[in-house]
Amino acid sequence: MPVNVNSSSLPPSLNALISVGPTNVPRFWATVWSDILKRDIEASTRRKHLASLDRFYVAVARQRRTDCLDSLIANADADALEDCLMGFLAQLQNEAAINGVDRSSIWQTSVAFVVDMLRRAGNAAGARAAQIEAKLLRIETLYNQLAPNPEKPPPPIRALPALVVEDLYEIFMPGSPRNPFKTETLRWRNLLIFMLLLRLGLRRGEAALLIDNSFKRDFDPVSGKTIHWVDIEDTNDGDPRYELPSLKTPMSRRQLPVQQEVVDLVDYFRKNHRGRADFPHLLMSQKAKPLALRSINKVFDIATEALSVEAKASLKKQGLDGVSPHDCRHTSAVVRMTLYKEAGFDIQQSIEKLRVYFGWSKKSDMPRHYAKAYFETSLAEVWSEKFDTYVDALRSINPEMSA
Repeated sequence: MPVNVNSSSLPPSLNALISVGPTNVPRFWATVWSDILKRDIEASTRRKHLASLDRFYVAVARQRRTDCLDSLIANADADALEDCLMGFLAQLQNEAAINGVDRSSIWQTSVAFVVDMLRRAGNAAGARAAQIEAKLLRIETLYNQLAPNPEKPPPPIRALPALVVEDLYEIFMPGSPRNPFKTETLRWRNLLIFMLLLRLGLRRGEAALLIDNSFKRDFDPVSGKTIHWVDIEDTNDGDPRYELPSLKTPMSRRQLPVQQEVVDLVDYFRKNHRGRADFPHLLMSQKAKPLALRSINKVFDIATEALSVEAKASLKKQGLDGVSPHDCRHTSAVVRMTLYKEAGFDIQQSIEKLRVYFGWSKKSDMPRHYAKAYFETSLAEVWSEKFDTYVDALRSINPEMSA
C-alpha cells in the first residue's frame, strides 16, 4: 500500500510516497517505476498510481499464492507476467460488472508498469532481448486495447443552482443563525474556504496549499491602484498531512487576480483567527496543524445538511446529492465563462482564458465542456448582486474589514 514517509530525521529527498508490501518492506520495482521512470508526476497522481500497483501486487500474490511480482519482473518472465495481467483483468471486469465502478485507470497503470519494466529488462537481456521485445510488443499492442469496463462519456458539467448558491452565502455568514459551525474561528475559516473555492475557483488541494504569504499586492503605476493576486504553487515545507495536497498539472502553477473583498477577508482571518502555528499554511485545523483535505470535504457535508428544503430540492433536480468542494469550482467556471462571453470574447478566446485561469493542461477538454453548456442568467445575477449584499453584511459585523 502507498505510505507517506515524512520524517525530520531524513533528508528531504527521502521523504516521499512509497509502496510497501504486507511486511512493510518497500516494493522494489514499484519504487523504481514511480521514483525513476515517473519521477516528474505530481504527488496526487503518484498516489493513484501506487494504489493501483498495490492492487496488482495483491492480485498476483493471490493468483500464484506468493508475493512474487518483483521476482517475475527481475527474471523478465514475460509469459508469467502476461498470465498475471489476464487474471487481473478478469478480476477488474467482475468488479466493474458487480459494483458498477470504473476500473480503467487501475488497469492502464498496471499495463504501463509491466510494459515499462519488461522494456527495461529487454535492454539488458543480451541473447533474450529479441524474445522479450516480441513478447513486449504483443502485450503493449493487445492489452492497451482492453478495458475492464466500457468507456463512459464524461458526466455533464453542473453548476450549483442559483438558489443553492444564495443559500450557501447565508449559511457561511459568520453571524447567521443558520451557520452550523460551533466556534467563531471555525466560522471565519470555513467562510474563507467557501470564498476561495467559489470566487477564485480553486481546487480543494490548491486551497490547502496556500501559505501565509501566498497573497501578494503591488502598486500599478498605469492604473494608479494597488493590485492583488494569489500565487498558486507547491510548497516544500515538511507538510505533516497523510494525504498531501498537490498541484494537479504543471499548468496549475499560476497567479490569479483577487477581488478586494476576498483580500480583506484573508487579512481579517489571518490577523484574528488563524492563530500561531509551527506551519506556514493559511488554513489550519483546531489543533494548529495544516487542514486535512478530508476536513474540507466535511465542511461542505455540514453545509449541505444546513441547506433549506427548497435548496436541497433544487440540488436534486440538478442531479446532485450534496455540495462538494469541486461543485464550487464548477460553478466558478460556469459563471466566468458566461462573463467572458458577455464581455465580447468569442468561444475560442473564452476557452483559452478559462484554461489559463483554472490551470488546465493544454490537452484537457475541460474548458470545452464548459463552452458547450448553456448557463442560467439567474446564476450570474446571484454571483454579483448577492456577493455585494454579502460583503456589506460582513462589514456590518466587522467594521475592520472596510478599513
